[in-house]
This record gives sequence, C-alpha cells and structure tokens, in this order.
Amino acid sequence: MLAERDVTHITTNRGAQIFRIPLNGLEDFWVFAYLVVVEDMLVLIDTGTNYHTSNQDLIKGLTSAGELLGRPLGFADLTHIFITHGHIDHYAGLAFVAPQTRALIGVHEYDYPIIVNYHERKERVVRRLAHFLVEAGVKPARIPEILNMYMITKGLFESCRIDFTFGEVGMRVGPFEFFHVPGHSAGAVAIRLHDVIFVGDHVLSDITPHQAPESFTLNTGLTHYLESLRSFAAWAGSPSIVLGGHNAPITDLGTRISEIIQEHFTRLENILDMISEQPRTTLEISKTLFGQVAGYNILLALEEAGAHVEYLYRLGFISIENIEEVRSSSEPVRLLYRSLRNKEELGNVFKKH
Repeated sequence: MLAERDVTHITTNRGAQIFRIPLNGLEDFWVFAYLVVVEDMLVLIDTGTNYHTSNQDLIKGLTSAGELLGRPLGFADLTHIFITHGHIDHYAGLAFVAPQTRALIGVHEYDYPIIVNYHERKERVVRRLAHFLVEAGVKPARIPEILNMYMITKGLFESCRIDFTFGEVGMRVGPFEFFHVPGHSAGAVAIRLHDVIFVGDHVLSDITPHQAPESFTLNTGLTHYLESLRSFAAWAGSPSIVLGGHNAPITDLGTRISEIIQEHFTRLENILDMISEQPRTTLEISKTLFGQVAGYNILLALEEAGAHVEYLYRLGFISIENIEEVRSSSEPVRLLYRSLRNKEELGNVFKKH
C-alpha cells in the first residue's frame, strides 16, 4: 500500500510520471491530488479544499515532484487542470490555484455550473435540502442546525473560470481519455492514462462513495451510480492501478466494484426488512442503518438513506403510508414509507438496474 501522508511516485507502462499528493483538507480529512507529467503536458488532477493546510500541501507536493524530476515546478508551469467531479473537496482549491496559472481548466459539462455559477447553484441546493429534511422526518427546530452544517464549507469558494468541458473536446485531451460516471456527482468522470485510471470518488478502496438523492441534483442518486459502476467496469478493463480521491489505491478493480454493489444491495434489503414491520421515515431508517452519528455525519447518513429510499420508491418496492396527509398539505410533510414488494423480488430487479 502506498503511504498516505507522503508524495508518492508512480510510472505508467508508457513512461508517464504521476505524483500522488496528499492534502489535509478539513482537519485530518485527507484528499488526494495528482500531478502528471506526460509528453509536453504538466497536468494537475483535482485541487483540494482551499482550507486548513490543503493549499500549502499542494505547493509542497509540486515542490517534491520537482525535486524528483530535477527541475523546479510551480502552478505557472501547469498546462492543464482536470476536475474529476463537482464536490468542494476536489475543486475548491481552484480559488487558490487558478489566479496563479494559465493552465486550461476542464470539467464535465454537468458539473460546469457548480464552478462557474457557484452561489446560484448553492442557493438552489439549500432549498431542496430543506425540503428533503422535512420529508425525512427531521424536527423543524433541528433543520436550521443541519442546514448550517451543510453551509460550513461553502464559503471556501467563489465562482471560477472553466476553459473547456470534457464533452466539448470529445472526452479526450492528449493521451488522457475521460469516461462519464454520474452518480456521486452529476458530472463525475474517470480518467484513463495508459494503464492507470483516476476515479475521483467513483470507486474508493475502503468505503462506499457517498450517495445523495437525485431530487437534489439531476444525474446523481443510486440508480445512476449503479449504472455507472457497471458501465465503468466494462470500459476500465483491468488497469494496473486505480487512483482515487481518498484512501488507498485499488489494484483489483473488478473485485472492489462487486463489493460496492453488494453493499448497496444489502442496504436495500435491510430497508425493506425494517419497513415491512412498520412504516418508517427516512430519519428512522438512517438511524437503523448507521446508528447514532454526530456533526456533519448526521447529514451524510440522512442523504445516504434518502438515496436508497428513493431507489426503492422509483422501482415500486415501497410506497408512502401517509399519502392523504401529503395530499391535504400545501407544504412538505414528513413521509412514512411502507414496503410493497419483498426483498426476494429485489435481486432480480437489482441486477437490471
């Protein structure tokens, strides 16, 4: 396993140089950026959080890479910056890096608005999140607290230039090939360079990448994510190494994808079990799935549970018990879910979705 706190050096089967740079993004929350030297290109993949020591760690990473290459490196030397997906721990560092470079910055078109029209996008998501929290069964007095937690990191960024989208350039830049994997974010991409694949947060070695309901953002949610996992597996083949945005590299991609799919299937089965006994809210489902959590993890657990509830509802496995209450109110109300179909039927449907 590669060291988690040191810059590490990887060489592709065609001689490209990759430097894996750990960034301490949110007080012991680590994210990885990658500096790639190939042909006449110097490419930075992801930029960290623009918070804590993330920016300083990025500078140190470029310095370390330059020492290994025998020449000084700085942001001014970059030719390109690729953003794997539109989550703040991967793109917020653009606020620090972009003013210091003429590098061309690229992102998938579905995540383009998040970066170039940041504040408008943020306000729309906050409204949808507030609606979701009511329907999830969160007590009204607690909703402002959870919304404030969501907003904690949102002041780390201002709208930033994007020079091209991956679709505009035919999903290829020089030797880099891009593959759209919506789910974790709408515009998430995997990037292939020779025998190495960069996956952002699409596949992680130790945890299942976080899912939120598609009701927040089109082209996210569990349905899209599972479809992307399966199509990505076919596209990726058998790379030598898979480099993610967090945690350790992956050397057996097929096995890891199978494990992630199975974990989601088990979670769906557990939800059907618990609501077959009595109707439950998303909040109650979240507590049963993930136990007692604190801080920002409260929101993450609610979103994760909500993504699975949404998946089951979309496929007709559950329904809303208190639909009459929904009909009679002009405002969102908490939703109680009950099962319509049993988990024995889920396996056949799950394989097709």
